[in-house]
Amino acid sequence: MKQQSVAVSDEEFVEILRDSVTHYLAAVDAWEEAYHKYYRMPGSEKVSADLEPVQREYEVQRRELEDKLPRVRRLCLKHEIRDPFPGLLRISLGRHAPQHRVDPAIGRNERNSVVDDLIHLAAACRDWQADPAPSTPEPVKRSLLGRLIGYFY
Repeated sequence: MKQQSVAVSDEEFVEILRDSVTHYLAAVDAWEEAYHKYYRMPGSEKVSADLEPVQREYEVQRRELEDKLPRVRRLCLKHEIRDPFPGLLRISLGRHAPQHRVDPAIGRNERNSVVDDLIHLAAACRDWQADPAPSTPEPVKRSLLGRLIGYFY
């Protein structure tokens, strides 16, 4: 996978990153939804049987996003864009009992920040084709009398 990410252009990489972030956020949401179904004790290290499929999906999506972070960091530095993507991975799922905490692991502001930076990164990486400047005829050098007459006509 790393060899493929080097071969793609920056614009294509940002599209791949957008898909990866979308899948990762969906996996986090699915994990939290499954976690909130039952009364649980907080901080359990062992994953219960009902959470195993969503835990596996979460881990797969997390690894895919982690693999892209070095190139994302370089692109953000290159285009002078804030890099919020490592913050997505600094979450702890299952730390609180579902009956005590109802806010998500990745909040709305952090999600909006990531989406906003993805938009800025996509715009910065897009290869803009500059329109050719319209050719203006070179002004003809005229005498002072000619310029004065040309001004009025």
